[in-house]
Amino acid sequence: MERKEICSKAANERWHPTMPKATHSGLLQIGGQELACDVLQDGTRIIRQKNFLKAMGRGKIGGKERRGEDATNLPPFLIANNLTPYLDGQIRVWASPIRYKGTNGQKYIGYDARLLPEACKVYVRAQDENSLQENQIKIASVCRTMLYGLATIGIIALVDSCTGYEKIRERTELERILSAYINEEVRQWTNVFPNSFFEQAYRIHGWTYPKLGKNHPQYLGKFINEYIYSKLPDGILDELKRRNPINPNGNRQHKHHQHLTKEKGQDHLEKQIVAVTTAMRLAKNLEQFKEFAENI
Repeated sequence: MERKEICSKAANERWHPTMPKATHSGLLQIGGQELACDVLQDGTRIIRQKNFLKAMGRGKIGGKERRGEDATNLPPFLIANNLTPYLDGQIRVWASPIRYKGTNGQKYIGYDARLLPEACKVYVRAQDENSLQENQIKIASVCRTMLYGLATIGIIALVDSCTGYEKIRERTELERILSAYINEEVRQWTNVFPNSFFEQAYRIHGWTYPKLGKNHPQYLGKFINEYIYSKLPDGILDELKRRNPINPNGNRQHKHHQHLTKEKGQDHLEKQIVAVTTAMRLAKNLEQFKEFAENI
């Protein structure tokens, strides 16, 4: 490696010691354009500069454009006096170039993916108000087409889908919900389900309410899972079953509600119990209750 090359590499590492890295990469096809996308470690969704510029009619990248250097800190496709009146909201923030390392270790420059729909809106609005120059009309046409592609699904969802990050996002969201609803330690047992709940459940099923000390029918557990626990956020019931499995005797060591947090999980559970108990009181039979239960 030549001395000049070594010095350049060392300088780059010195100025960018904590350059963010991408965890996911993919290609986004939209409006006839192919955009390389990345998701950084902090969750920032990126569209690579080269593809972004090409889509906006700037296929050739000059020195300053490649480095993202400009007095306004705006990308070249937004540097025009006639476009300035349309640069509102967050667009100037999202237009700042971001330097990062891709999943392959290469260094890239890109833009926050949210810049794409906003930049497209700039051109479309300017065209609708007859503010574009002749050489900008073709760009506006491409922008309008891309906006149609973004009309039904947001840019964040599209980037997550093409990079595979949506699976990580879903898992992260589930983990957040589980931590809010489920305790790491089993709570002391308390009587969460009031007698009125069981009395109404027996009534709508046509059963005789049992005497003190008699066990409830096994089916009642399925009824409670269906109309109480399954109405908690997706994933909660599955996690409760995993943490509180059925033992060889056909029973569970604890009640599901003993695994719920007091602040979020138990509060939601108690509200659901009240709603279901009210629906059972109003119902003449099981069939009518099921109709009422569709709305709770």
